Amino acid sequence: MFKLYFIICFVSFYAINLELFLTRILSLKTWNHVVYIVIPFAILGYGIGANIVFILKDYLSRLKPDKVIGYALIKMACYGYICTVGIGYLPICVDDVAQILVSFSSMSVLLWAYTLFAVPFTLIGFLIVYVFTFHATRSSRLYFFDLLGAGTGAFMFFFLINSFQVTHSLLLLCWVCLFLAFWTLIPRKRIILAVIFLVAIPFIFMTVPETDDYTIDKNKGWEWIPGAYKPHQYERLLSQWHPLGRTDIFRMVDPQAQELLSSTSIGTFEINVIPRPEFSYITTNYLAGAPIYRLSPEGLAEHRSKLRLFSQGMEVPYVLFDRPDVVIIGTGGGRDIFMAKSHGAGTILGAEINPAIVQALSPGGRMYEYSGGVYTLDQTKVFNVDGRHLVKNLPPDSFDLIVLNGVDTFSGLTSGAYAYAESYLYTKNALLDYLRVIKDDGVVNFNRWLFPEQPRETLRLYAIALDALKETGAARPWEHIIIGDHVTWWSIILIKKTPFTAAETAKVFDYFRKHRTVPVYPGDIWTKINKHPVNYFSQYARDFQNDRLAKWRKNYPYDISVVTDDAPFFYKYYKLNSFNPFKVSHHHHLGSIMFMTQIIVLLQALVFILLFILWPLWLFKRTNIRALPSASILPFISYFACLGWGFMFIEIPMMQKFVLLLGSPIYSISIILAMLLISAGIGSYALPVLEKIFKSHLKLIYTATALLVGYLVFLMTIGPSLTEQALGLAFLVRVGIVGVFLLPLGFLLGLYFPLGLHLIGRKVEEAIPWAWGINSGFSVFASMLAILIAQFLGFNAILILAAGIYILALFSYRCLVQGLQ
Repeated sequence: MFKLYFIICFVSFYAINLELFLTRILSLKTWNHVVYIVIPFAILGYGIGANIVFILKDYLSRLKPDKVIGYALIKMACYGYICTVGIGYLPICVDDVAQILVSFSSMSVLLWAYTLFAVPFTLIGFLIVYVFTFHATRSSRLYFFDLLGAGTGAFMFFFLINSFQVTHSLLLLCWVCLFLAFWTLIPRKRIILAVIFLVAIPFIFMTVPETDDYTIDKNKGWEWIPGAYKPHQYERLLSQWHPLGRTDIFRMVDPQAQELLSSTSIGTFEINVIPRPEFSYITTNYLAGAPIYRLSPEGLAEHRSKLRLFSQGMEVPYVLFDRPDVVIIGTGGGRDIFMAKSHGAGTILGAEINPAIVQALSPGGRMYEYSGGVYTLDQTKVFNVDGRHLVKNLPPDSFDLIVLNGVDTFSGLTSGAYAYAESYLYTKNALLDYLRVIKDDGVVNFNRWLFPEQPRETLRLYAIALDALKETGAARPWEHIIIGDHVTWWSIILIKKTPFTAAETAKVFDYFRKHRTVPVYPGDIWTKINKHPVNYFSQYARDFQNDRLAKWRKNYPYDISVVTDDAPFFYKYYKLNSFNPFKVSHHHHLGSIMFMTQIIVLLQALVFILLFILWPLWLFKRTNIRALPSASILPFISYFACLGWGFMFIEIPMMQKFVLLLGSPIYSISIILAMLLISAGIGSYALPVLEKIFKSHLKLIYTATALLVGYLVFLMTIGPSLTEQALGLAFLVRVGIVGVFLLPLGFLLGLYFPLGLHLIGRKVEEAIPWAWGINSGFSVFASMLAILIAQFLGFNAILILAAGIYILALFSYRCLVQGLQ
């Protein structure tokens, strides 16, 4: 049995890594919206594989298990690699999602994508369910090794992508899969096979290069440098995969290309060096771009570039300070560090979530000398963490200025989590953290898109700032904020801990006027110049003061409500009631495309549940093959549906809630997933011992449910304050604390599925594949529904629903026991 346990463990390890690597490839190829619409088919593949076992059960029972397992492993290895290559070259783009209801070609492309994704995971699901079906009495131990493999795979993803990149990692996994296949089929040649496979690995790595020429979505836009510029206009300096995706650095060698690229986002490129030196451009997944200026002595001398203070609009915060201490969130290519230091800044602390950027600009990195060592200027220190995590570790009243210059967090958004454009940098809780850290005369400087006709991002930030300032005790919070429209569409937002004095406001406005910036708030200068009928910022301030904000939620065409850490969907400002599926808007991270994505995946999940779960169930009854008793059918469906639904309703909020403690969304995703799965496996492994203690399965599941509900309440109420105390500890210590929090939760969750399989396996063994199919189908449905609900009610609401779902699972189990008697 050890061989079987090991194979199940590896198959789950292989599955979780295949899914994570495919999300990285898709994130590079297209937008995060498309990643989410295809990934559920990986999970649905398990359900399809389960039903194949059910349909072919009699035939499979006549075959030798080693042959079934061996040939399945060979197909897994081959189709896994074919799927990877096929997805890489398939022209998937966001237009296909937007036009799926009106374009046959878009439907065809997505169908090909679904097929490529589903096939390897169908084989994985087939193999796992085959083993569980024919070894039902060992389901608790098999489930332990299944979850152990998946959890270990989530941890090892970091090592694989950092060490072997994407193509070589997938080749290595497929190669091990082939080795296990032949090890199973030819047991007498195991030593010879091991030597051959080990010797072949270096040869494969040397002969198969890392894939570079992926087919990229043309809608990636101007940050897709190879698609937007001709080959002679740039030089690729770096291309590195990491858990957030692929970071590329392009040196723009053509002056015309430099000028064109810098004109796309003036606020991002402004630097107080005249004439502007040469620059390179960083992208992650061809998004989240930032320039790296050649600030080395040679680079400055080449263009005779000289420092010219207060020559750029983005320097406006420094008119209020003399030698400030500065925090920069999203240091990127170091432009903001350079500008702060050029104004005599003392201590500069920076947060950069992208590990490849930090490595490239740190001593010994590819761009360190080129950038003039900007990451290590005097009293400057940059941390590879999420910005909120850094700020939470800073003492109160310790800094003068916090700068967030267009930090879109696209690196985090494309991390494969089931989250749509959430950002913990722009919540009310974040503003409270920033205000806590700055001194009484300190300032928080945001730069966001303005959309002058009907403001969205900037107006929402304004609303959030008013709410946060009011909570800190500010009597007149609208007097703490200044906003400017810089070179059209790019806002400069200054939020002060204390009210701006008349002299400070005049100084800022005077600077605005001299640097292509129109004062937006306070006052009506912007309204008059642009002939707007109303200044939305002034109007919002009046309604905020008079507690008349309900009409904004009802009448304003965009959702500008205050977002919190419990529902951090800052970019979700399109309203669902104005969504038209036949006319979908999309531009970068903007538009109603996310609603289209969610609706499509929900509908697809429902269709596949009907086709691959409910229809086989109906067919099974008609063929009279040891059918489930009629009284047990509904409880059976309800129980395993609740397990798929409930687990996702717990997993997704947990991933979100530990982002700040772990310091990065990708750490949270992988670590939470790994710990939940491994601890659930431990719970499954301990089931035989618990059965002896409790004597009755009903007593056990009653106790587990009571403990689970109580623990969820603890995590929602006391948990956040406890994790807050651990923010300043070392990373490995924080990982250990997360493990302590999740071990009881995962342990309890791990009891339910094997309890159900034990019950079904003893009475109606043929129903085991159904259990897997139902669980898989409702997991997909729940993962999408959880995010949809969280956008409107928050993640705590999802946990409350999860508690109710597991209570329903308890009663379904009791009814199932009675129905099978």
